[in-house]
Amino acid sequence: MPLTAFRFPFREDVDERRFGRLARLLELIQVEIERESAALRPSVEKMTDCAAFALAAMENGESPERISARIDSLARDLALSRARQALLEQQLSFVDRTRAGLPGILPSHRA
Repeated sequence: MPLTAFRFPFREDVDERRFGRLARLLELIQVEIERESAALRPSVEKMTDCAAFALAAMENGESPERISARIDSLARDLALSRARQALLEQQLSFVDRTRAGLPGILPSHRA
């Protein structure tokens, strides 16, 4: 059998199609992460401001028990929000590293 009779069982664009889908999905995921992160920032700022005002109110003699409970609640919420923000940054870093690896696989992503 001549060597020209052998054919590969795949088309040349299969990698492009496969990893092109991955590239598009990574882009969508990046947009979602950035959107959530942007939405989280104002609430963190608002919680920080509320905590500062609560501390000032407590220093000015307002009901320390009530203000203290409010500050504790704000501190918990702030810690949760900051932890979420850190996780989003890790996720974005993962997406960025994965996208950076695509040029090694896809000719269409090479510079």
